[in-house]
Amino acid sequence: MVLKTKTRTQGGSLVATLPAEVTRRLAVQPGQDLYWREAGPGTYLVTALDPAQAQALEAMEEVIDQYREVFDALAK
Repeated sequence: MVLKTKTRTQGGSLVATLPAEVTRRLAVQPGQDLYWREAGPGTYLVTALDPAQAQALEAMEEVIDQYREVFDALAK
């Protein structure tokens, strides 16, 4: 999918409006933070997920995978 928007100035910044389809897919609301990560020369990855939160979720998944049998036993 390729979507196009135009930039405009607002104060000292450039602003671009997110298309409705993008906001729907990212599940973002007005006032919500977006995180921009450089993904290569001239390329950025935009996400609504806080990178610190993403790292914490990855660490949690590793612990669950490592101790799955223990958690299963405790759940009984």
